[in-house]
Amino acid sequence: MNPEREGIDDSQDVLYRLVDQESGAVLIAAEDLLNYFMEEDREPPETVTFVRVHQVGRGRRKTERAELQVVDRQGRTIGAYYLGRVAAEFRHELVSSGADRPDLDYSIGHICEYPRAGEIWRKWATRRPVERGEWAHYPSDWHESWLHVVQTAWFDSGRDATRYGTDGTAVIDSTAITTRDGFYCALGEAVNGPGGYFGSNRDAVFDCLRTMRRDGATPFRLVWRNYAASREALGSDFTESVISLFEECGVETELSSE
Repeated sequence: MNPEREGIDDSQDVLYRLVDQESGAVLIAAEDLLNYFMEEDREPPETVTFVRVHQVGRGRRKTERAELQVVDRQGRTIGAYYLGRVAAEFRHELVSSGADRPDLDYSIGHICEYPRAGEIWRKWATRRPVERGEWAHYPSDWHESWLHVVQTAWFDSGRDATRYGTDGTAVIDSTAITTRDGFYCALGEAVNGPGGYFGSNRDAVFDCLRTMRRDGATPFRLVWRNYAASREALGSDFTESVISLFEECGVETELSSE
């Protein structure tokens, strides 16, 4: 047994683990987290709250290199955030063995400025795999957070900014695209499947296309259905710049009216 993980409860209810990067020790494991995923313009709180804690690492109250891990029901890490220095704002006596699940506070250096990310992580952790078009079921103000979760999970899984799909045609359906973040959600899914990433802005898309070509990934043709709706929602400058980027990188594009 790993001594750093002795006594750690990897229950299916645990969603977050706070880990010391140097030792790999789990400092705390909890079902939820408050005051970490917040609006960008809100004043950062002094502490974040770990909700319904399952375990506190023995003798560990702080670290200079903390990582917040999001875990699924099998205890696998599906996303992570580097926090730097963290310190507990509680006494270990409050969480003796066999105690009910308490809520405990930690002071941290920064928050995540994607307010819906916590809710999306929970859905990803409890119900996998991601369904095709799932992002489009959420209101448009969730799309930025969805794209953030996609990008974080993509790179934390060890994948690169490139194409992994093998279909010859990638299809974007404009029906649910009302924001630029929504477009990048749709593009990632079209190229790399549900929950897939293929850039979160124009420069990032270019990086994906360049890496794809360098690594010899399977080329594809892009079909953009109901293009007129996207042009109206996103602006002609945006849509035309995206098309020119694909054409510049050798991707054939078809703009469909259906």
